[in-house]
Amino acid sequence: MATAAQTLRIGPADHRRKMTLEEFEDADFEEGYRYELARGVLEVTEVPDDPHGFIVDHFACAIADYRRQHPHLVLRSGEASGFRLWLPGMISGRNPDYAVVLRGVPKDRRGRRPPSLVAEVVSEGGEARDRDYQIKKEEYRIFGMLEYWILDPELRRVTVLTRDGDVWAESVFVDGQIASGLVLPGFAVPVADLWVMPPDEDEAT
Repeated sequence: MATAAQTLRIGPADHRRKMTLEEFEDADFEEGYRYELARGVLEVTEVPDDPHGFIVDHFACAIADYRRQHPHLVLRSGEASGFRLWLPGMISGRNPDYAVVLRGVPKDRRGRRPPSLVAEVVSEGGEARDRDYQIKKEEYRIFGMLEYWILDPELRRVTVLTRDGDVWAESVFVDGQIASGLVLPGFAVPVADLWVMPPDEDEAT
């Protein structure tokens, strides 16, 4: 562990900075931003805004409903702040938008049970789209994730990637369809429900 004098102070100006996994793990981060390490390069992004958060919340509510009906399957679930996935061989550290840990999963080398299902909401911009559809898709496969949901509000599309040996089997769902996977038997989400935004509070007053 680095001493206080050696601790790196990281902020938005360090976007694209090259770092080791050890430096990233020990760094002191400026609050108000989201930090991930991608193949040895620091990615600093804005904390997701309300529309992004609403989609995560809709997905989280669907998971919560499922957990109440199937308490024996899910150990815990939560948003990005509750999970960090380490890929030492790729020099990457990821915080998925949402993750689900199943009961009975063995603990990792750090004594924690890793998630079996993760979900990402695709943010605006080509860089974000490439990150969720290509880079994280490969990283989560190598991590050993069993299922990866990509929630895309721009295309109003949900892509569910389910592990089939060492590759992904892909299913795509659009508005009017109900998205489902294999990791949580019976879990299903109407795609159109994910994009519902609450009334604007300023307009309502």
